[in-house]
Amino acid sequence: MKDLTLLAVFAHPDDEAFGTGGTLARYAAEGCDVYLVTATRGEAGQIALPALATPANLPAVRERELRCACQTYGIHAPIFLDYLDGQLPIVHQGQAVGKLVKIIRQLRPQVMITFGPEGIYGHYDHLAVHRWATAAYELAADPECFPERDACQPHQVSKLYYRVIAQEMLDGWNPEGRPAAVMMDGVPFPFVGYPSRELTAIIDVADFVESKRQGILCHATQVGDVSRYATAPDEVLADRWFRQETFRLARSTVGWSDEVEDDLFARLR
Repeated sequence: MKDLTLLAVFAHPDDEAFGTGGTLARYAAEGCDVYLVTATRGEAGQIALPALATPANLPAVRERELRCACQTYGIHAPIFLDYLDGQLPIVHQGQAVGKLVKIIRQLRPQVMITFGPEGIYGHYDHLAVHRWATAAYELAADPECFPERDACQPHQVSKLYYRVIAQEMLDGWNPEGRPAAVMMDGVPFPFVGYPSRELTAIIDVADFVESKRQGILCHATQVGDVSRYATAPDEVLADRWFRQETFRLARSTVGWSDEVEDDLFARLR
C-alpha cells in the first residue's frame, strides 16, 4: 500500500478531526502515506479551557494539538501553509495556490480531500481553501508548470473528493427542524447538508472511531473537557454518523462509479 498516497487540505487545526479523522486513520492503518496540509494555526479560535492557552501563545498550542492529532491518526506530521487564521480570503491567492501545487508535486498523491464549495457552513477560510485546493488539483498537472518554470515535474491527482455533511445527519441534530449553525461574529452560519443521492462515497471508519475520538480530544482548546467526546465516549462511539464519513467525488481521471463508493482509492488499487 506504500504506493498509495492521500492528501487532505484544510484551513485550521481540528478541521480534519470531525469529518475525516476516521478516514485518515483508516488509510494510515492500511499502509497508505497520509498527509495533512493546514493553512493556519487557528490563532483566531476561541479558547475553551483558559488554563491551556492565552491569545499570545494560542498558535503554538494549537500547532501542538494538531501534531498530537496526527500522531493519534497515525499519519505524517502536519504541513502548514503559514497563513493567519481569518485572513485567507485576502492573502495573495496565486501564491497560496502555488504553495499547494508545489506540495502536490512533491507528495504525488492519487487522492485529495478538501472542503466542498459551501465550506461546511460557509466559513470564509474554508471557502478560500476549497478554491485553492480545487485550482491546485488542476494546475499541478499543468505542463506549463505553474507556478515555476524550471525543474518542474507535473503530477495528475487521480481523484479529488469534497468532505461534505449528510443532510440526514443534520436532521438528527435538530429534530425540531431548526437549522444547525455555527455562530461567527454574532451571526449564525448554517451547516449545509447533502441528500443521500448526492453522496458519492461513504467510508466505514467503525474500526477507527477511538482514534478519531482521541484525535478530536487532542484539540482541547477548541472542544474543552465537558464535550460529549470526553464525557460520553460510549454514546459517541456508537453513533452511526461518527462511524462513517461522507464525501462527494468532484474530479476523477479514472471514471465515476454508478454505486456509492466505500473506498476513496476505488479503481486505483
